[in-house]
Amino acid sequence: MMLADLLHNCAACLSEGVLALTIIAVLIADMLLPFNTSRGVCTVLGVFGACAALLALAYAPPVTDPAAPEMFFSGVFISDRLSLIFKIIFYLGAIFTLLFSERSSELSRYRFGEYSALVLGAVLSASFLASANNFVLFLLAFETLSLCCYVLAAYDKHARLPGEAALKYLLYGAVASSIMLFGLSYIYGLTQTLSIDRSMVSLAEQAVLGTGTLVVYLSMLLVLTGIGFKIAMFPFHFWCPDVYQGAPTPVAAFLSVVSKAAGFAALLRLAAPVISAPQLAAYTSPVDRLQAMHLLFGLAACITMTYGNLAALRQTNAKRLLAYSSIAHAGYLLLGLAVFRSDAVEAMLAYLIIYTLMNLGAFWVVILLVRETGSSEIDSFAGAAFKSPLLFAVLFLCLISLTGLPPTAGFAAKFLLFKSVIAAGIDAMGGGARISLNAAYYFALALAGVLNSAVSLFYYMKFARKMVFEKQPNLQFACTRLEAMYALALGLPLLLLLDFDPLLDLVSGVLNPVLPTMLTLLK
Repeated sequence: MMLADLLHNCAACLSEGVLALTIIAVLIADMLLPFNTSRGVCTVLGVFGACAALLALAYAPPVTDPAAPEMFFSGVFISDRLSLIFKIIFYLGAIFTLLFSERSSELSRYRFGEYSALVLGAVLSASFLASANNFVLFLLAFETLSLCCYVLAAYDKHARLPGEAALKYLLYGAVASSIMLFGLSYIYGLTQTLSIDRSMVSLAEQAVLGTGTLVVYLSMLLVLTGIGFKIAMFPFHFWCPDVYQGAPTPVAAFLSVVSKAAGFAALLRLAAPVISAPQLAAYTSPVDRLQAMHLLFGLAACITMTYGNLAALRQTNAKRLLAYSSIAHAGYLLLGLAVFRSDAVEAMLAYLIIYTLMNLGAFWVVILLVRETGSSEIDSFAGAAFKSPLLFAVLFLCLISLTGLPPTAGFAAKFLLFKSVIAAGIDAMGGGARISLNAAYYFALALAGVLNSAVSLFYYMKFARKMVFEKQPNLQFACTRLEAMYALALGLPLLLLLDFDPLLDLVSGVLNPVLPTMLTLLK
């Protein structure tokens, strides 16, 4: 019986097992291959790691009933649609990062297997983080992911900028993680359980009843500090521009997608039990204390996206510009938690999937431009549109999708997210014609998101202006057929996903709210 249970539990971790075995195989191959600095060996190791990530994606356990998530290893590991969606994002990010890295000129050819193992190790940690239902596994996965990212940022150890970037990343990350651990110790003391779902519901009940409210909110803020650092939320974003600029461009792309998505996986893993808990149905009266969480996430979203967009206007370096863009998109995503409803969570997940494609597409073209020009300054890209019209078209498509302009999937994703915020404002009106304070708050958040999207158009079009309207006579640019295929693989879905139904089917029902506690506050 015990053996059958063990096999049943291990079957839920097949995708993680594939990644773990691949890490071991890649490290052994890296040590045994005598000429591992050659381009061919690096290509083999990179493609092997990408294929392993694709195999892990194939072995990700399907979830047919979102209302009944499965628990494994005595409730430590959870398999539900929320974890499945994040694993899709992580594995896609790993596949394209490894393929990009093999084509980049910024990564040392020496010990490329170690680099592949670090990327896969970070994805393995993020995968466990998305499925963690115990604070011990949650913390171990979070810290292992961080350690892999620190080393990746400084992988080019012979250059000055990567070392400075990684040192700043490590120092900020160590402080943020220690603060988060302090907050988790408070949560354990308040709830007396390491189970995330039971702990967060108990914490919400204490907030509703007003027992130890100050300590409850203090513990939440401390935990949010660590997660806010991971997603580059204001004011924990200071590492982001310097690390993106100093790190190799494929690593910056990886951090902007996988590391950020892992932060939101951690955030939603903590928030999901509160949104969908039937235990909270007994508290039917509106309680103003819980409005503090609406206000906190709403203000964080508004300030983060405004700061990111305004700071990006002055950037002349492509990687720093995309770093501030990443900060701004963290603000857009936080709008979903300001609403704190199941439809808003579904909009966040759809947005994250689209964001993965359009951000990887933009970074891929930047990787090729940096390889050909030797610089990540936007001025050095002048005239590149005439050398490779296809790559420019893909970059332009990704940029207008990041802005949220039609006819791209980025427009549909932002529309879905802003729609959930406006719907919360309409619900707050309670069917009446008079706009309440709560309704005005949500309408203001939606308006801030729209205005920020308009501001972002100015700095995204810096690329287009330099690449089309200015020329650089000595620019040499060569793009292989395979590299063009990578660009198309990321750019075309931004048009094809305008048929949003398949994506909505994937994210719908990710939570099963019996009575979302926060809805009582909107009436």
